[in-house]
Amino acid sequence: MPNIRRIYKIAITTALLAFSCSAVFCASKSYLEHVSDALAALEQGDTNNSAAALSEAITCNSGDPLAHTALGLTYASGGRHDAAREEFDQALNLDKDCAQAAYGKGLLCLINGQLGQAASCFGNAQAKDPNLPVEGAIEYVNAIESGTYKIDDNPGDDECLAAMNALALMSKNRHSEAAAVLKNLQQSASGDAFGERIGCAMSFLRSAPVHVSGWPIKDTDRSKSGAPKNLPEVSGTTTLKADLRKAGDVRIVTFFVDGRLVGMTNNPPFTYPWDTSRTANGVHSVKIVGCDSDGMILCDKTMQVIVRNIKSGGTADLVSGKEAAALWSRLWRIMRLKPSRAGINYSLAQCAIRLQDEPTAIDALERTIAANPNYLDASDLIAKLNAPNGNSAKLYGVKTNRRVIALTFDDGPKPDSGVLLDLLKEKGVKATFFVVGKQVEANPSVLKRMAVEGHDIQNHTYNHRALEFLSAKEVEQEIAAGSVCVRDLTGKGTGFIRPPGARAGRKLPEIVKSLGMTAVYWSANCVSFEGTTKAKMLHYAVSSAKPGGIILMHNQEGVTLQALPEIIDALRSKGYTFVTVSELANNAEFRN
Repeated sequence: MPNIRRIYKIAITTALLAFSCSAVFCASKSYLEHVSDALAALEQGDTNNSAAALSEAITCNSGDPLAHTALGLTYASGGRHDAAREEFDQALNLDKDCAQAAYGKGLLCLINGQLGQAASCFGNAQAKDPNLPVEGAIEYVNAIESGTYKIDDNPGDDECLAAMNALALMSKNRHSEAAAVLKNLQQSASGDAFGERIGCAMSFLRSAPVHVSGWPIKDTDRSKSGAPKNLPEVSGTTTLKADLRKAGDVRIVTFFVDGRLVGMTNNPPFTYPWDTSRTANGVHSVKIVGCDSDGMILCDKTMQVIVRNIKSGGTADLVSGKEAAALWSRLWRIMRLKPSRAGINYSLAQCAIRLQDEPTAIDALERTIAANPNYLDASDLIAKLNAPNGNSAKLYGVKTNRRVIALTFDDGPKPDSGVLLDLLKEKGVKATFFVVGKQVEANPSVLKRMAVEGHDIQNHTYNHRALEFLSAKEVEQEIAAGSVCVRDLTGKGTGFIRPPGARAGRKLPEIVKSLGMTAVYWSANCVSFEGTTKAKMLHYAVSSAKPGGIILMHNQEGVTLQALPEIIDALRSKGYTFVTVSELANNAEFRN
């Protein structure tokens, strides 16, 4: 029988080695590299990974304000305002002239509707660093409080000032001039169609003056505001000690903080001095493991504590140089106030309505809803403009005696969709592609090729979610964002929507109508035969065809690609002509 005690000792040793290797691996990244990782996450709205990377940075160097300022913004973006304020205070205690931290405190005040305090904090930031472009933020707070926007003759590159110029022009009925400014801002605010701009966006709404992007930070992350009640608080250097009351044979004790090995001792009374100042403020997990001389675990205790350090006077750990300066600039680009996409586009729509430019108004309102479907009355306005065009009926095909049929492909564009496009081009067939917004953003050149080659490009939502499980506003946003993605690349939006998986729900018909669209389904669905055999796919598609029908297939499905040339040939031999969904629905000649 093997020596279980020895095997167990080997297992424990291996585990400890794994922790040690993990700690060494983390330490292989520098302080600034951890900050860079955090900013990369924050630029995607990923506050949880940003917080984790900044915790690593602060472990490397707790005496530099950059990581604390970035962590303050991360907590603010994740909804942990108390923890954010602590980090901004920490940064200011480390460097009393840290203008970005003072600005961050202004953002917190603005988020909470404390306009007077926000103006004071922004002014404080400007006093600390006159070169920091804070004027737009100060003017914005004043304008929100007074309800009056002033024209700045020299806004420079400050989008805040430019946006307020546009609103001031609108108030003077100078809508053409205002629209020109707003169109420039629309270009500056471009990016992913779905949702608001990353960072801090001014909404122009007194009830909620600023939108800060980011995922809610989970309760398990290190935020004091999300901590369980009555946790012990620690600061400075605190002594960790093994509880040996029930394990007198302990010979070696290891200490872990958040799963990382921080210390090990074989000397009674088995204590470790933990310097908490090198750990981010917030909730942390401390684990103490006691083993006997053979490596067998005799005691294992885990507890949570709140680290709370407020330093003052600055330290010798301040980081400077080109790399640090670049990261400060990068952080500033995220935290600097900028006009929201919803605010820009809603204002542009108002100008266009007064200028009787309906296409621009519809485009701008679509972009407003894609950014924020709850923004003022954007949904009502677009519904009024689209009243003559929308259709709550479902399109499965058209009744006609003419042998016309539409081939449709869902879920693209994909990187290798060129194979499908080559087949269609070779056969001289124009198809309809129901595209997913995220896929469009990932594969813009493929979509452009679809458009150039004359294919019909329609809407399959932005995220490909089951619409029946979403709220009405979420459905609006999914469809509007999908249309915006197509419009950005082709110059025109989408008039038809196919709900992913046909999971439409009861809300969809009226929403589609309000957006000036028609919901498209099919007369033949090949999904059950995709992934089977070419022969089965061919037989089903041809035998199911009927005049005025719509055949559903999927972009780049293997069996579809194999069968498609013969499907086309077989249908042509039966006298069918291939048309797009737009042609099928809009051409009166195809109807009985």
